[in-house]
Amino acid sequence: MKTAAALLLTLGLAACGGSYMNTKNAEPPTPAPEDKEADWRLYGQLPDVETKVDFNSIETDDADGYNEPLVYVWVLRTFKEDQQSDFKDEDDYRKEYDRFAIQCAKGEMAGIAVERRDKEDYETSRRDVPGFQWVFEPTGTDNYKADFLRQVCGLAKQKDAADSKG
Repeated sequence: MKTAAALLLTLGLAACGGSYMNTKNAEPPTPAPEDKEADWRLYGQLPDVETKVDFNSIETDDADGYNEPLVYVWVLRTFKEDQQSDFKDEDDYRKEYDRFAIQCAKGEMAGIAVERRDKEDYETSRRDVPGFQWVFEPTGTDNYKADFLRQVCGLAKQKDAADSKG
């Protein structure tokens, strides 16, 4: 009963102009990198998809509610064929930009944004996850995700060290 009351109170406050979650004054989501501004580096290639990481998007930043700074990165997956979305309100897409937040010390990452574009590079959808809904999942140890996490966290350390010297 207490849980239901707390949920109703939260939803009621959120519906009253967003003051509880400060959605009115929230910063807009980080846009996906433009190809001409990004430093896309090939991360992996399969017959039907190519995966790149934007080196420029790798950043370390403090986040509310976390003891350690988080590392953020944009990933681009380019498909050779149109992909069908799981969502009924989306068109087919050829490019998928994913933004991740990473807890390097814990070996966990969360998908926090996805933007999809068609073969003409028009946006077909954009979905952002509010920070209070981020779900960090362990990457494991010897797999593709764990390798990705190690490499991005290593690059973030290098960039942070270079920034502190400069």
